[in-house]
Amino acid sequence: MLSTIAVLVSLLIALAHIYFLYIELFASYDTVGKFFNLPGKVIQNSIIQKFIQNLGLFSGFIGLVIILTVIIVPSGTMKFMLIFLNLFVLLNGVYEGFVFSKRFFWYEALPGAIAMLLAIFM
Repeated sequence: MLSTIAVLVSLLIALAHIYFLYIELFASYDTVGKFFNLPGKVIQNSIIQKFIQNLGLFSGFIGLVIILTVIIVPSGTMKFMLIFLNLFVLLNGVYEGFVFSKRFFWYEALPGAIAMLLAIFM
C-alpha cells in the first residue's frame, strides 16, 4: 500500500511542473531569464526559445501524468508508476542543475528523489 505522504509529495511535484510549464511557455523573457539564470539576450534567441519551450512541454506532460497516475492507477501499480515518473523528475533536475542553475538541484532533483524514495520505502 502506497503511503499518503508519497502521493502528496508526488502531487506537489506535479503542481510545480505545471507551474514550470507556465514559465517556460508563457512567461516574459525577463521571468524566463531569471528562472534559468540566463541573460535576456540569450532568451530572445529563437533557437533557445524552442529549447526552453520543449522543456516546458516535458514539465507539463510529467505533471499531468503524475496527476493522472494518482487519479486513475490502482495503488499497487501506482507505486511503480510514481517511482518511474519521479526518477524522470530527478534526472531532469540533475541535468538542468548542471546546465542552467544549481537551484534546479533543490527545486526539481531533490523533491524527485524524495518522492521516489517515499514511493519505494512506504
